[in-house]
Amino acid sequence: MNFFPRLFLAQLFLWSFLLAQPKEPVVLLFAGDVTLDRHIDRVAGKDPEYLFRRWDVRPYDLFMVNLEHPITTSSSSIPKEFNFKMHPKYLRTLQHAGITMVNAANNHVADFGLRGLYDTMHYLDSVGIGYVGIGKNLDEARKPRIVELKGWRVGFLGYHGYGRFSATAKSAGVAPRVEQHIVADVRKLKPQVDFLVVNFHWGVELADQPDEEQIRLAHRVVDAGADLIVGHHPHVLQGMERYNGATIAYSLGNFVFGGNFRHTYETAVLKVVLSAGRPQITLVPVFVQEWQPHLADERTAKRVKDLVQQRSAMFREPFPIALEVTE
Repeated sequence: MNFFPRLFLAQLFLWSFLLAQPKEPVVLLFAGDVTLDRHIDRVAGKDPEYLFRRWDVRPYDLFMVNLEHPITTSSSSIPKEFNFKMHPKYLRTLQHAGITMVNAANNHVADFGLRGLYDTMHYLDSVGIGYVGIGKNLDEARKPRIVELKGWRVGFLGYHGYGRFSATAKSAGVAPRVEQHIVADVRKLKPQVDFLVVNFHWGVELADQPDEEQIRLAHRVVDAGADLIVGHHPHVLQGMERYNGATIAYSLGNFVFGGNFRHTYETAVLKVVLSAGRPQITLVPVFVQEWQPHLADERTAKRVKDLVQQRSAMFREPFPIALEVTE
């Protein structure tokens, strides 16, 4: 056997060996609504690292939240009851938290019109924070984000409902919640990734459970190939469901929400560990005090677990709540 066939076989053996090696575990973290506006300035305006100084849930490889406003300095808001925006100085705050991905498909991202929408994309791009759910046209707004982490390929999509700033073929905006588009997007993305996450900004504010249409859509999207559905908008924790091997968290509630006076409350984040076998998913109870989130103590964690379990009882297969708490 001459030299070149032997070299080819050696390379083939090396690649086969490397591909057969188990991938290193990857930790993904998901939280609900984040609004760094209004009352946040009072406590963190001069100290962008204040909010996450007590954030002790690390380490993780990716942290995703719903960013509930544009990032802009514009003063030209659209007429509506509540308008939110984030000053670009708080990009440092997002980075300090380790937030590397955001869902931007929500009802506040266009509070300052298309200028605010374009500003948001520009500022997130400038610091390397990924986003889904908005774009310069409908194709871009529906475009998935694929992140490679330690050999794992994780795909993300994000959608909101219909509205004035829904993206079209020729105009910028938010990815609308059109079922046939979502199913097509998931089916197209599924073969390209190891784990597929779909974000939905949906439901009724303060409702403690999803409606029948949300459940039906969630099941349809899982059947198309989603591994995890993360919901937000109600501002409260809702139940979790296991369906067809996937996990559905209908609402993760507020994470750090500066849009109202309430600065101390209980919430939770979702932790996903990708490793050999089935993904390990746990609910991490969080206590927010003066808008500073940190791991909840055992008593608070039990209250959060009991609440989510109670709100999960409506499902045929409630998600088995496993907690991660402080020692």
